[in-house]
Amino acid sequence: MSLLTILRPATENDCRFIHNAHLHAVQYTCIRSYNERVLQAWEALLDMESYRATINDSSKALWVIEYKGAIQGFFQVDFKEAQLDALYVHPLFHNQGLGTALLRRAEALAASKGLCFLKLYASLNSIPFYHLNGYESLCEAVLPLNQDVKVKCELMRKYL
Repeated sequence: MSLLTILRPATENDCRFIHNAHLHAVQYTCIRSYNERVLQAWEALLDMESYRATINDSSKALWVIEYKGAIQGFFQVDFKEAQLDALYVHPLFHNQGLGTALLRRAEALAASKGLCFLKLYASLNSIPFYHLNGYESLCEAVLPLNQDVKVKCELMRKYL
C-alpha cells in the first residue's frame, strides 16, 4: 500500500463516497458472476441511509479506505452477529492491497470486541479473495434481494 492510504472510521460526510464505491463494485466486479436482473436488484438495495444507520450503531463498525486522496472502499461489521456485512473496493483500485487492508482491520476490530471468529456471505466473484485470506467455505447459500430475486453466495468463516 502507498503512503497515501488512510484507513479510518467512516463519518456521515463519507456516505456518498461509500455509495459510489459500493455501486461501482457491484456494477463492474459482480457482473462476472451474476446476470443483469440480479445486479439491478442488488443496486436497488444500496442506500446511503443504511450507511448512516451503521455509523450511528455502536454494535456495528463502518470504515473507509482513502487512496490517492479519495475513498475507494469500505467495510461494515456487525459485532452482535460476528459478521462482515460488506467489504467493497472500487474496481479501478483492485489488486492494490486495499481489500486486504480493509479485511485485516475488520478482523482486528472483531477480535478487539472479543469475537473468536468472523463469518460472511461471499459473492461468487469474491470467494477466491476470502480463501486467500484464510476463510473457509461452510456451505452454498441463497439470499433474497427482493421478493422475486435471490442471489447465490457462499457462507464463509475465519477463526480470529
